[in-house]
Amino acid sequence: MSDPIKTLTLPVKGMTCAACAASVEKALKTGEGVGEAQVNFATSTVQLQVSHDTSLKQLAKKVKSRGYELVIEDTVDDAEDSALKSVKIQLAVTLPLTLVVVILSMFVGPFEQKNLILFGLTSIVLGIGGRRFYESAWKQLTNFSANMDTLIALGTGSAFLFSTVNTFWPSLIQSDGAHQLIYFESAAVIIGFILLGKYLEELSKFKTANAIKSLYDLSVKSVNLIKSDGSYQEVDIAKVVSGDKILVKAGQKVPVDGLIVFGSGTVDESFLTGESIPIEKNLDQQVFAGTVLKSGLIHIKTEKTGVDTKLQQVIKLVQQAMGSKASAQKLADKIAAVFVPIVLVIALITGAVWYFSDQSQSTFAFINTFNVLIIACPCALGLATPMAIMVGIGKAAKSGILVKDAEALQVAKDVNHIFLDKTGTISEGTLSVENEQLYFPDEQKLELLSILFSMESSSVHPIADAVCKHLKSKYSLFPFPITNIKTLPGIGLETFIGDNTYRIVPLDYNKAALNKEQKLSVSDIQKSGGTGLLFLRGSEVLAIYALSDAVKSGFSELAVKLNRLNLQLEILSGDNEEAVAKVAYATGIKKYQSRLMPAQKAEIVKLAKSKGKVAFAGDGINDAPALATADLGIAMGTGADVAMNTAGVTIASGKLEKLMQLFKLSRATNSIMRQNLFWAFVYNVLAIPVAAGLLYPLTGYLMDPMLAGLAMAISSVSVVLNSLRLNWV
Repeated sequence: MSDPIKTLTLPVKGMTCAACAASVEKALKTGEGVGEAQVNFATSTVQLQVSHDTSLKQLAKKVKSRGYELVIEDTVDDAEDSALKSVKIQLAVTLPLTLVVVILSMFVGPFEQKNLILFGLTSIVLGIGGRRFYESAWKQLTNFSANMDTLIALGTGSAFLFSTVNTFWPSLIQSDGAHQLIYFESAAVIIGFILLGKYLEELSKFKTANAIKSLYDLSVKSVNLIKSDGSYQEVDIAKVVSGDKILVKAGQKVPVDGLIVFGSGTVDESFLTGESIPIEKNLDQQVFAGTVLKSGLIHIKTEKTGVDTKLQQVIKLVQQAMGSKASAQKLADKIAAVFVPIVLVIALITGAVWYFSDQSQSTFAFINTFNVLIIACPCALGLATPMAIMVGIGKAAKSGILVKDAEALQVAKDVNHIFLDKTGTISEGTLSVENEQLYFPDEQKLELLSILFSMESSSVHPIADAVCKHLKSKYSLFPFPITNIKTLPGIGLETFIGDNTYRIVPLDYNKAALNKEQKLSVSDIQKSGGTGLLFLRGSEVLAIYALSDAVKSGFSELAVKLNRLNLQLEILSGDNEEAVAKVAYATGIKKYQSRLMPAQKAEIVKLAKSKGKVAFAGDGINDAPALATADLGIAMGTGADVAMNTAGVTIASGKLEKLMQLFKLSRATNSIMRQNLFWAFVYNVLAIPVAAGLLYPLTGYLMDPMLAGLAMAISSVSVVLNSLRLNWV
């Protein structure tokens, strides 16, 4: 295929088990231009990696041929809501009629036309409540495949037909009992139980999917656009472009990402950071779409709209994560895909053994075959892993921890070594300029500092931010028009103006022509453990800036807690040794390395991976290689976009105490996954032999078909309820 250019997460309707997901996945992988397809049964979605010329309509046709529906509109679909409503309506009709069937069958004595009434009521139950299973089973049959619905359709259908024949033509089937055998109540009750379990599954999916829907609800449809004459006009959000100014009043949602150019107020950023306390926002500070202005009035200069906003990036991350698969889930899916054919073989063997062992046990052969088909449905196995992953990722998102994929949440539990960047990660990232030394005439000050200001304004690094704040507060500067600013990873910034090359570089940049006085200044900054930069024209030093940085509040306590989880901490920084040593001492971290280039950080991380699972936490462009190399990349949401795009996890607020939540949630999620998989396997291993009548020769116990249906429904519901416990971690 041609190079993949996009990843899509699309709803899939009609899936009822993991075997369905495997069938859809198989169909999609044969599509032209499809690089990867991961179908998630728990979320009813598929994550597709497709090339530019891929026809989604053709893929939808392939899925439809298997009996399912791929929703190709690139919008928020209400598939979960419609599926829930559909099951709810079917359940509302099925349960009352099923109750009547059970009462007539078990608590009312024989009377004329009783079996005919049971036949009529059960026909309605199977026609309304069971229709979905029979239609799906037929589509599977026409495609020479089988799924959970195949088992349900065969089991309940055979019970209904057996009872119908015994009702209208009783002489055709010789029973081994003294009475006429009728199983209408079993067929009706099984459909009722399965629908009830399906309803509870859909309800839990719907509630968990609301984590995404609630994010979409943060979007606004119209804004107050400020016109050139100072008045404002209400316009559709789609008409807003970068550079437009927007009025936001107290109580309103911020519609775009941008800068405050007038006013101030407190902003609720809880959806992004997980912090419930509103943050004070003033002039020239950033605000983000989806946050709420709790008090004040502000004018925002638009920087990003639509899919480019942080809100939409968060939604995309959560959608992709919920639709992705962990390695454990992939294994469970493979097992579930072959499980149905195996069950069909077991059912046939069960019937044959009972039938041919003793002709008088022909009814037992039917009952036990029926039980095996019903009790072995692989719902619990299919839900075991994705349900836990979905709830865990939703829980993380509510806490301001954005997990990119299921594998990231799974691997976090195995991490034993965490590498940490210093500036912006361990440090506050709110540096301040302590000392400024200029080495050019006063008449050049306005021009050269404007160049410095424009260069630093192009960067999101905390050092650049601190220098910009200093220059704005101390000097009256005009923006210098520069369009060719280049980032030098691990070094700084560079631009060309006329015949001159201007650079912003670290204090230890070896191509800077420092005189004796300048060398002494640099040495003093480094010995104090501070941070600084050089502003160069060619190799000539134009200015030296010394900055101070503080360790994030509470990080020392966090380091102790992480050590208690047997996590080894180590600092990797491009800063000078004195500055890194100062931070290491303040935090109690024993191991650190300094003066590292991006490639060196990545190489250290790569070597450490041979000894165990490794995480790297950073926030800058220079951290991207290490974030990509680590088993688990953790980006600070306050840093560079490239860092967040590279990492598997983003901590939106940039507060490292969220690391504890991440690792605890990962361990809890994986514990729930193991429990779910264990009980799903144990259930089938123990239940199938009992359903097949293995205990009858020993104890005389023969499972009632209604009990088989109840057991199957309970197994699925138990997996769902166990997964929901993660909400209380």
